[in-house]
Amino acid sequence: MKRCALFLPVIAVLACFGFCFSSCGSSTPSDAAIRKNTTNAARWLKGCSRISWLPRQVSGRYDGASAFDNIHQAAAGYAAKRSSYGTAPGGYVRLNSRMLRAMRDLAKRGYSFRVTSIAGASHSSDSSHYVGVAFDVDTINGQRISYGNPHWRRFLERCRELGATETKGPGDRGHSTHLHAAWPRQYYYQK
Repeated sequence: MKRCALFLPVIAVLACFGFCFSSCGSSTPSDAAIRKNTTNAARWLKGCSRISWLPRQVSGRYDGASAFDNIHQAAAGYAAKRSSYGTAPGGYVRLNSRMLRAMRDLAKRGYSFRVTSIAGASHSSDSSHYVGVAFDVDTINGQRISYGNPHWRRFLERCRELGATETKGPGDRGHSTHLHAAWPRQYYYQK
């Protein structure tokens, strides 16, 4: 029993070492490749160990339009499904390449984060999520979003540096427990 207790701290340090220094791989699609084909970026993001994807809506619904579903749909070359409850319009939308490049940049800079929403869920009726240019995050570097999380301000600042024109977090109405980042709206594909 004593031997086991001695090894637990060593195992914990090794596990943290592996987690803290894990990478998303060296085969990163270039910005030009992402602009040409967002599928490349989505595949890379899907396989990145620094990013996790909520497999349901924050509301608890399983409707095939979760962040997990959206990144898998985009990685397979399909448009991302939008939810069809509340104010959500249903249908499908292509994900924005600038937004995907920003996610890639954040992961490559060492952030680990959990994406809770891309095109799915029910947001405000004119939400940027519905046109495929926004994502929400509820955890950064293992800590839930709140005023106490030391990473959220810099994370949103980096999103703005990467072209986000709409950023919200603690202090903004309805965003005390998650971050929202959105890029300029462009023509989008819907079905």
